[in-house]
Amino acid sequence: MKTWAVIAVLLSHSPAGAEQLSPRQPDIYYSPTPDAVADAMLKLARVTPADVVYDLGSGDGRIVVLAAEKYGARAVGIELEPYLIERSRKLARERGVEDKVTFIEGDLFTADISSATVVALYLSPSINRRLEEKLKRQLQPGTRIVSHQFGIGSWVPAETVRAENGNDLFLWTVPRRPARTPDVVFASTHQTIVNAMLKLARVGADDVVYDLGSGDGRIPILAAQEFGARGVGIELDPALVEISRQVARDAQLTDRVTFVEGDLFTADISAATVVTLYLSERVNSRLEEKLKRELRPGTRIVSHQFPMGSWKPDATSRTEDGRELYLWTVPPR
Repeated sequence: MKTWAVIAVLLSHSPAGAEQLSPRQPDIYYSPTPDAVADAMLKLARVTPADVVYDLGSGDGRIVVLAAEKYGARAVGIELEPYLIERSRKLARERGVEDKVTFIEGDLFTADISSATVVALYLSPSINRRLEEKLKRQLQPGTRIVSHQFGIGSWVPAETVRAENGNDLFLWTVPRRPARTPDVVFASTHQTIVNAMLKLARVGADDVVYDLGSGDGRIPILAAQEFGARGVGIELDPALVEISRQVARDAQLTDRVTFVEGDLFTADISAATVVTLYLSERVNSRLEEKLKRELRPGTRIVSHQFPMGSWKPDATSRTEDGRELYLWTVPPR
């Protein structure tokens, strides 16, 4: 079984007079994490002796050493600055944890972090965004990620706690990957366009709105919030399903909105009275027979931007982004 790991990511900048120069300019200035905050990060990440703690851009090595000394974990520090690597190794010798830690002179953007199961960051919003795809690509599902002060793009944290220094600490868990490659790349629908779609479909309090490929969940949530309907999202990507559920919890809409991790081509959509789509012309064409076969007569279907095969729409309208909305009504059988 792969070993649990914690990666605390701290970049640094070499001060004037350093004995050795780093191979490139560091991304941010070195700023040591206060000991109490480092401890809080490791506690939030639930580090145990079974963990391997990776600190990318490990600075003076305090998180790596603390993980080994206090939590019994194995730990690895990746640091760009040679003088900080030497300082870290000295600290490990002084604390008697040389056999449990390793410090590597390297770049966090190119370092292999595939053995990690938890990542802790103390960087900046822009660097976290640059790391986002690497974290998703290299880390195993179940990996914990903890960040001091800064979020990671649009990721919704599972937990947030306030550190002793007044900054927030955020915790995420890397989700399972989709069961297959999604048919389209996720692109969120602007709220004004969502409202226009729901108005074109004449959504009311008696409707059940199914959004196929629901992404971050905004269409089902707005259908419930603004139109009083019930909402159901069908989404293949587990990460987006979790984001949607968290947004629904935050909005106190869990009694009116449901998100299902599933495939839009096989999901049961027979309970829908309204179906919303923002997919592609190709995917819409593949869905056409399913919609006609499974949906009850009178069910309304509205699509942002893309038509549906040879099915002639009952109405169209132009949105503020210059694209068309298409409305169909399932005919009597």
